Amino acid sequence: MQPLISIIIPFYNTEKYLKRCVSSISSQTYRNLEIILVDDGSTDHSSSIAMALAEDDSRIRVIRTPNRGVAAARNLGLKEALGEFVMFADSDDWMDTTIIWDMVALMEQTDAELVTCDIAHSMETQTTPEPNENPSSHMYSKKDYLRLFFKIDSNEWVHYPVAKLYRNDLLPNPLYPEDIRVGEDVLGTYYAIANTQSIAKIEKIGYYYFNNPESATAHFSEKDFDLLKVWDRMVEITQEKEPEHSYAVINRERINFTLLLRLLTEVPAKERNSSFREQQMLLRNNLKQCEKALLGSPIVRSRKIMIYLLCHFFPLMELGGGIFMLLRKLSGNRIADAQRRKLS
Repeated sequence: MQPLISIIIPFYNTEKYLKRCVSSISSQTYRNLEIILVDDGSTDHSSSIAMALAEDDSRIRVIRTPNRGVAAARNLGLKEALGEFVMFADSDDWMDTTIIWDMVALMEQTDAELVTCDIAHSMETQTTPEPNENPSSHMYSKKDYLRLFFKIDSNEWVHYPVAKLYRNDLLPNPLYPEDIRVGEDVLGTYYAIANTQSIAKIEKIGYYYFNNPESATAHFSEKDFDLLKVWDRMVEITQEKEPEHSYAVINRERINFTLLLRLLTEVPAKERNSSFREQQMLLRNNLKQCEKALLGSPIVRSRKIMIYLLCHFFPLMELGGGIFMLLRKLSGNRIADAQRRKLS
C-alpha cells in the first residue's frame, strides 16, 4: 500500500489562488494524500473556498486558527499530520501533477531521508511544464547539502520549506520559530536537514512559485530586519557544531550586505531616508567591519564584488539601485522574486 503523504497548506486571504493550489495537489497521480488546509484567520472568502473543497474531497480537511502567522500555521498542520511523509505548499503556488509520485519513488529507490525537486518562478496564473519522462537525480550527503544551505561556494537557494518531501518522524515540532516574521523557513529548513543523513534531488521542475505582488514578502518592510535575528539564532544553535558554526558566522556577516542591497534596490531614497535611515547606517557600519572577513570567505565572487562596491562606492550603488527600481517600474514591476534573491 502507498504510504500516506500529508500536504500542509497554510493560507491567509488568498481567495484568488487557493483553489488552483489545492487542485494541483488533489489531482496528483499519487493518490494516498492527506491535504491539510490551515486557515490562519482569513478575512476574505478563503475560508468558504476551503470548506467547499473539503466537501468535494474526503482527503481534505480544514483547520481554523486565529491569525498567528505562517510559522504557527505550519507547526499546527504538522502537529495534526498523520502521514508517514510530509510536504508543505504555499497557498498561491502550484505543483506539477506527477511530482509527488516521482519524489516518493526516488525516496524509496535511494533510501534518502529528504527529497527535493526544482522550483520555477512565475508571474503567470499557471504554467504548463514541458514533459520530462525520465528526469535524472542527484544524491547529497548532509555535509554537502549543508554547504548549499549556507551558500558556501554557491548561490543556490535551498532554504525554502516547499518542494521537499520530509520523513515525518525526523521533523521536530515545533519546526518553525513563531517569534520570527520573516526568515522562519531558514531555521526550520536547517532543523529538517540536521536530522537527515542523505538528501536526494530530482532534476525536474515540480513546484511553481507564484511571484505574487500581494504577498507579505513582496515588498521590503521593517519585518525583513528579523533576518538579523534569524542568523543570530543560527550562530547560537550551531555553537557546538562544525563546520556549520563557521558557515553560520559567514552568513550572519553576509546578511548585512543582503539587507543593505535590498534597501537600495527595493526602497525609494525618500522612504529609505525617512523610515530606515538608522538601519541603513548600522548595516553600512557592520558591513565595513566584516568586509575583510567576507572578502576572504568561501562565497561567490560576484557577491564579493558587490560587497566591495557597497563599502567603497556607496553613492554609486545608491544610484544603481535607483536606476534598477526605475527600470522595474517601467517594465510594469514584473521582476520575479527569484531575481531579487539572486541579488543576495
